[in-house]
Amino acid sequence: MLYRESRRTVRDAAAARDLVQETFIKVWQRCASFHGNSELLPWLRAILRHTMLDSFRRNDRAVSLDDAVLTAEIELKIVELSARAVPTPLDDAQARQQREVFQRCWAAFERECPTHATVIAWIGEDGLDNDEIAQLLGRTPGATREFISQCRKKARVYLAEWYQLAFGVPGS
Repeated sequence: MLYRESRRTVRDAAAARDLVQETFIKVWQRCASFHGNSELLPWLRAILRHTMLDSFRRNDRAVSLDDAVLTAEIELKIVELSARAVPTPLDDAQARQQREVFQRCWAAFERECPTHATVIAWIGEDGLDNDEIAQLLGRTPGATREFISQCRKKARVYLAEWYQLAFGVPGS
């Protein structure tokens, strides 16, 4: 009877069994307070109801606490993302300047070293590896590694101004 009442209230078999078990633990702990002049069943049902209420209160507090923690974590994450994701006018101006400097430097690199610029574009834009570039250039893998190293060195010279602006470090 206690299980049915508990099951009807919480609608979860495992939780209902736990509540009935808790109820009987409380009955055992409080058996000295039971007066023989009253009926046993209403006393047991009252303990079950109080046990269910205590359980609901515990769950509400746990949910509220978890919600509060989650809300605080979410607010911190929103602030963090907002600080990084919302560009300021200064950020826009710096990005525009970096883009213009990169385009100017890259155009000079392409104009004066077209093969080297093409290889760097294959690596950066197309994601080609050494073996694929070796096939395209018709070179051995060892010669291709050496040539790619030369391409990178030349690119650093031409892109030095952009490296300085973007990363605060010299490009060469």
